[in-house]
Amino acid sequence: MAGREDYRFRKTAQSSLIESTLNEAQAKVREEAAEPVKKPRFTYLFIGISILVFLLMTGSGGSTNPETLISFGAKSNIHILLGEWWRFLTPVFIHIGVLHLLMNCIALFYIGPVVEQIFGRIRYFFIFLFAGFAGVLGSFLYSPVLSAGASGAIMGCFGALLYFGLKNRELFFRSIGPSLLSVLVVNLAFGFTVQGVDNAGHIGGLLGGFAAAAIVGFPGILKRNKQLVFLIATISAVIGFLSYGNVKSMELVDKKSLLWYVQDKIKQGKYADGEKVMKNYIKIQGASPETLFLLSITEKELNKHEEAKSHLQKVLELDPEFHEAFYLLGNLYLEEQNIPRAMEYAEIAVKLQPRKAEYQKLVEYIDSFSR
Repeated sequence: MAGREDYRFRKTAQSSLIESTLNEAQAKVREEAAEPVKKPRFTYLFIGISILVFLLMTGSGGSTNPETLISFGAKSNIHILLGEWWRFLTPVFIHIGVLHLLMNCIALFYIGPVVEQIFGRIRYFFIFLFAGFAGVLGSFLYSPVLSAGASGAIMGCFGALLYFGLKNRELFFRSIGPSLLSVLVVNLAFGFTVQGVDNAGHIGGLLGGFAAAAIVGFPGILKRNKQLVFLIATISAVIGFLSYGNVKSMELVDKKSLLWYVQDKIKQGKYADGEKVMKNYIKIQGASPETLFLLSITEKELNKHEEAKSHLQKVLELDPEFHEAFYLLGNLYLEEQNIPRAMEYAEIAVKLQPRKAEYQKLVEYIDSFSR
């Protein structure tokens, strides 16, 4: 518990720094801005969507439940690789736990209006979403675990302000520059030193925000040649990164996400899909008791009994106390009317897990054939 409380304290301290510095920066940029301040409608919209999604997730199993996260569109590499490309955007509005939501909403509340005022609403809309996409892309390529959050998009707002500073150095350092750089350094340092922070997503979002700002430019200032160069370079980079991810394929998938995916396919009765994915993963990443067991379930349902039994024997070689494998072998031999072998495996399953009611029922059912 001490580690968890220390983590929360550091997150709160980081939140206070972000709040104070960005509040000051926002006030300064208002003083320096040539145009009157407008209501940051898209900032409030993004915050509202995040809160609404969080409430829906809370009522559907909880925002920290992996199955709920996946069903709402969190970043899951296996799902992206198998065609669910919309997961490059939906994670931006999904948060894992109330602290995660609170932190990102506070940061967006202070930095969003600054970017929305400088670039205008439509440009800000594009910057935020493209930075969010770039953040998810960075996470997809370098972090295989399930993830979500607006952090990449928020870092993209920092990136957009860095582009503003590059083009307006005097105003930048007279207004938001010192505060912005301080917060940026703290965020990056925090990401590199604290375990569990998706820094690949943060850096991807930062670069994406800078690129998006360069593409859209500033209101009333047209430099189409330069904007076109940035657009072509950015599109080329995105295509290159996506191609790299497609080549790496299963190397970008962690075992937990894979197991969730195949279990879901089994629940849906899509056994051939589950079998294909699992075989591909095992070929590249190697076998484990869990992956071989799920593969054997799909094979059993597809009536590939010999393959299923072979893989279950491999499961038991890797883990002799994997009781689910004994139970499934008992069922397989029962379907083949091999009563002695079915009873042998079912009894071992009961011995390993005597409180499992379904194991006891299997033994009783098999015993009824020998009476």
